[in-house]
Order: sequence, then structure tokens, then C-alpha cells
Amino acid sequence: MSKINSITAQPEPKIADPNTRYGIYPAVGIARLGNSPDQICLTPEKMGDLPILCNVDGSIPGEIEQTTHGFKDGSGLIKRQAARFKVYVYDKENPGGREIKKGDIVVGEGTSGKLVDIEWTVWMANKKASWYEFRQLQGEHGYAPDHPLRNADVTDPDARQNLVIDPGPQTVSKTGFQSAASFKKGANPGYTQNFPPPLNPNSIDTLGDINVIEEEGHFRLIVRGGHGNSGSTKNGPQDPFIGSYANNDGWFDDTSDGPVTAKLLFLDETDHQVRYQVVQDPAWVIVAYPAYAPQIVSMITMNDVLEDLYIREFAANTYLYGRPDTFDQPEKVTTPEQLQLWRDFSGKIYNANYYPLFWRDIWPILVRPYNMQWVTAILGSSNAAHDTSDRGDFAQNKVAIPPKIGPGGKIVEDKFRGMRAFIYESLRKPGEENLLYNERAEWDLPRETPAEGMQFAQFSKELMPLLAGDNPISNTLVSKFLRLTDTQLFLLRQWAVGKFINEKQEDWTNNNGDTTPTPSLLYPEDNGMRLTVNVLSNVLGGAFCPGGEVGWIMRNASIWAKPYRLRINPQYVPNLTSETVGDTPGFTEQFEPPALTLDGDISKGLQPGDLTKYMALPWQADFNECSTQVIDVTYEQWNEIYPNPMINLNFDREQVQMETLWWPWHRPMQVYYQFVMQEGTTTTFKYKQRDWSLGIPQTSAGDFKMVTAWSELGFVVNNYNDPGNGAPYVVVIGPDDPRFQLLVGRNFDLLNKKS
Repeated sequence: MSKINSITAQPEPKIADPNTRYGIYPAVGIARLGNSPDQICLTPEKMGDLPILCNVDGSIPGEIEQTTHGFKDGSGLIKRQAARFKVYVYDKENPGGREIKKGDIVVGEGTSGKLVDIEWTVWMANKKASWYEFRQLQGEHGYAPDHPLRNADVTDPDARQNLVIDPGPQTVSKTGFQSAASFKKGANPGYTQNFPPPLNPNSIDTLGDINVIEEEGHFRLIVRGGHGNSGSTKNGPQDPFIGSYANNDGWFDDTSDGPVTAKLLFLDETDHQVRYQVVQDPAWVIVAYPAYAPQIVSMITMNDVLEDLYIREFAANTYLYGRPDTFDQPEKVTTPEQLQLWRDFSGKIYNANYYPLFWRDIWPILVRPYNMQWVTAILGSSNAAHDTSDRGDFAQNKVAIPPKIGPGGKIVEDKFRGMRAFIYESLRKPGEENLLYNERAEWDLPRETPAEGMQFAQFSKELMPLLAGDNPISNTLVSKFLRLTDTQLFLLRQWAVGKFINEKQEDWTNNNGDTTPTPSLLYPEDNGMRLTVNVLSNVLGGAFCPGGEVGWIMRNASIWAKPYRLRINPQYVPNLTSETVGDTPGFTEQFEPPALTLDGDISKGLQPGDLTKYMALPWQADFNECSTQVIDVTYEQWNEIYPNPMINLNFDREQVQMETLWWPWHRPMQVYYQFVMQEGTTTTFKYKQRDWSLGIPQTSAGDFKMVTAWSELGFVVNNYNDPGNGAPYVVVIGPDDPRFQLLVGRNFDLLNKKS
């Protein structure tokens, strides 16, 4: 499996009008596990936001969409967070896209008519137990022939096939034979399902369910995942047992992923027959662990990773990155042949005259390390260095100010260049992933004054981010510390030298007529892409060891047909390659997919379960252990100096180790608890920071405890009841928590109603 395979076009259904395009959004949706039997909310659709309040079918109560602090139901069980999918149309009247609506004209091959329904098909699966062992970065560019499999003692091909949890595809529509369907064992009689046998402590008999809702004429798909069940088939004296953060034979969990496709059903205006048009751009859904601190964005998001990939491998912004002789007239790369030629050109660079936008491109990166202090106390001293207050090193009122430009474009005043330069020079650059300290002899930036050189000498200490990387564990493909993406580093370099725009200062507005920054660097005017970008901005983008919701496979260009659209194996999608326009609906009887395979050739396209199979099994083990990591920095390329050491006191004295964090934004370490003090009619608050996962050690025993304790943990939310306090984010446990009731106020009953 190569990282970049030869480029082939994704098969697409034929469409009569080349100016009209239909797509499912978000292009990659996220659903989250929960053990509440029926209560749900919708995953956040804005970066760093709360879940969306909804009824049990995913519809919005009332006329105004609201977010919710109601992460748990009335019994204290975590609500599943459902992914909501919509179909957008792009045409001459709507170049930025809009959600399609009942009664809209759908243009087919030689015919057209009004939309009457949308037929959705979803297929989720879990292949973890059948896949290769996770061993840090091994396998990212192809597995070695001797790379071990999980459950290697299962050698019979048919038996290994049974390690896949595969409930089969389900199809729903508002007016069809079913508007709701389950991925439950026995719920798909036309398909030979695979489910594991009884497990200990928790068996798995479903991967979730789907349904269609109609709201104001919009047909929307609601996708729920599993209930957080994990268990083992083993029944020995010490079982069930977890001995590894990533690979545990006999274990299964109910995370999953798979394609989401749709067909637009319209009433042909010529003969009044119902026909369909396939939505050209399908989507994908990933089911992952709960987001316990949804309003605190991780240092690197999955969208950051993907933007970097699309810029450098898909020519997504040829003014920002590309061939230097084309920056004045950015080239358009629209065909697979053009893209291959563009990739083959070896002299591509970032455009030194590109000006990033401060609030969209720069500030989100700068504020993230400061917010880390609300989910960990371990790096308390370094948190102060990221202070964004007026007198802090990251002071917003200073780092946002561009230099003053005089005649001829010359900088005449730049008060805060030294502050920007200090931040940029502290960042870990490509090739420095295994260095703790800044060992550069010279600045990366051009020096303007001797004083800047003094500042560099004084402050060149630990490189940032001071977080664990993709492999601080083994000596194969070592990558000890996290670093920002190439594109993030370039944008920050432009900001450091003064080449940036403060869009608020310039009173710029987006296409919604406001100055609210959108995280979309590539598609700021595209409404469907904005939704996708927002959703993926809440997904962890590193470190990938193996990662959070999904891992390093996401940065492999071969799995993408184009930006944000995964390459789907057409065998597992109804009518993706055949001519479908103008036919009568009823593909369910015609669609006979093959069984899911264990084939690792991603150039053929992805099958259901092909993204999450790279992740830890069960997910709770890695989630528990991704708290802190001791990193050996004695030698640059070694994590284990001597894997089987003899007792050698002199050797031990020479070792240099330091402890750092993995991703506390997703797996909190220490959080602030709010204590309510009521004296008469006066309410005051006190705060104490303590461990988030009390009583769950970072050990194998703790990993097993997390299998059942994950649903008892609290959620970290913005503390808007006590503005100006020392704890802007506090943890709430559930509906019986008085802090929770204070936060939600009168909305408490609404948040927990069943319909």
C-alpha cells in the first residue's frame, strides 16, 4: 500500500446538467457512543460547540435550534450523539450550495421533476479484530509480510471473516417501505450478518440505527452508533483481561464506520412516474467515543490535517501552494491527469506573498495551548507562557496587530514583531519531531534587529508543542513529539514576519454578512464544506498512536477521491457505477454486495469498517492510557535504549526522560469542579482542580475498569454562570449534579423529555 497511488477518477453517476451537482454533507460525519437506551442529541456542527438539542428521532424541538448541556439522560446514562446528514444542491442560482427541499426541481437524464423523497443507504461495520496489530507507525505506508495480525491464532479464512462485525447495509426513506432501520443482530433478514458470540463484560448485538426525518420540507438522515459495549470471548481464570493499549485478542467493541449514500426521488413531469437521481458525492460516517470536553478544541484538529493534505497533494489552493511560476495566475487542476502532473512537479513551494487571515488561520492555533490548562494541571508552569490576556506572551491585543505599511509597501512600524517571532521560533519544525530542545544555530526568520538575536538566545528552550508524538514508544519509525502541519507552520511564519490580515480590523464579512470566522481555509464560501469543516474541527488530528476517533490512515492521499470525499469501493455502494437516472426506484432487490473482505488494497476504495480498523481494541484501553507518556530523550532516534536492560546504575544515571501529555482536550486529566455555596439568596462558587478519572489508574487494570466506567465520567463545559472567575470550564457529572442544574436552568426538563 503506497501513500500516493496512481490517480484514478472516482466513478460517478451520469447527470444531464453539468452545472448542477448534488452532495451529502457533512462529507465525513461523526456519531458518538452512549449507553442511554433511547435518549440522543446531535453532534456539534460548529467548531468547539456543544451538541444540538433534539428529540429521540433527531428532530429539533420547537422552532429554534439550540445547543444542550444535557449529555446524560435522567438515569445518568450518556446520550448517544447522532450524525445528521443533509443533501445540498449546487447550481447557477446556488454556487455556494443550499440544502435541497421537497418540491425542488431535480434534473435527471432527459427528464426532470419535483423532489418527493430522498432514499438513504448506510453500511457500518467494525473490522478491528480481523485486522493487523497496531504498532505505532508501522503499516502507514504498507504492512510488512510478517506484520502480526490480531487474533493470529484464528487461521481459517472463514473463521477470520467471523471476526468482522457486519450487520449489512440498511436503506430508509420517508415514504418508502421503512423510515427507520437498525444495525442490530437479526434486523437485516436479507443479509448474512456477522456478530461476535456472547462477550464479557458486555456483549455486542448492534452497531446502531438510522432514520429519516422531514423538517420544513428537508429530508434528513439521522445516524446513531453503538452503546459503548466492549467485551472479550475469553473465559480463562484471569479473563477478561486487557494487556495492551491497542491490541487485545478476543476483544470486540462497537465503534464503526461506513459509507452514506443517497438517491433523490422525483416525480417525472412528463409521465408522472417516480424516478431517481443518484447524489454524486456520497459521505462517510465514523462512530467514536464521547467528546467529554466539546468546547475545547485540540491542538491539531482532523480538519487541520486534511487541509494540509489537500493543499499539498490535491492542488486545493494553488495560490497558497504550488508551482512558483503560477502564483500570479493560479493554475486550475481539474482532471486526474492534470493532478498527476502537478504532483510530479518537484519544485512546489508555499507562496511567500500569501497573507493568512488572523482570526481564521492564526488565532485558533494560538489559543488552543492556553485552553489546555482547563483539562490538565501537569503542565501548569507552561500554561502561563501561553497566556492570552493583555500582558501575556500570547496577548490577543498585540499578536493580532499587523505592521503599519508605508509608501511602496515598506513596513514603517511593527511593535510586536519580536513577540510573534518568539512564538514562531519556539515551534517544532519538520525533522525536529525527536528533539526536546531547540538546537538550531540560527533563526528560521530573518533578523531585523540585534535585540531579536538576544531574545532568541535567551528563550530557545523546549520546542513546542510539548506533547507526545506519533511514536514515542518503540524504536521503529520514531516520532517522539507532536508538531504542527506544514501548512500551519507556513501560515504562522507569514504571520511572524508581518504578512497577515486582521479581517476584523478591516471589517471584512463572510457570505453570511457577519465577521464570525469560519475555520475553512479552502472553501470559505461553500456552505456544505463549511459544515464538513466544522464537524472535522472537533475531531482529533494527532498524535496518531493510534489516535482519537480515527488515525493516520486519514492523511493517506490514496483513500481520498478528492478533498473531503473518501474513495468508496463501488462494490459496496448501490448503483454508484451503473447508469441510474430515469430508472424506477427499487434498488434494494437489485443490490447484492459481496461480503466484506480483509483486503488491504485501499486503491480499490474503502469498504465499511476500513477507517476504524486501525484503532485500538477496545477503544477504552487506549483512551485510558492516552493521558501521560514518559519519553526517553537520551538519544534522538531511540525510544528504548536497551529494550531488555540488565541492572546498570551508571546506565540509568545517563538516561534523560521527561513526562508529557497525549491529548487532554479529548481525554481530560485534571478538571475544575465547581462547588456551590448558598447563603440565603446569595449563590457563590468555589473551584477545585482534581483528577477527572478518579480511581482509574493508567495501567492494564485501569484499562479494564474504563470498559465500564467511561459512562460515569463527567463532561467539561463552559462555565457561563460565573463569568470572570478562575475556572471558565468546569466538569458536570449528570442530571443529579447541582452544578448541572445551575448550568441548564429552566431548560432541564426540556433537555430530558422523551419526545
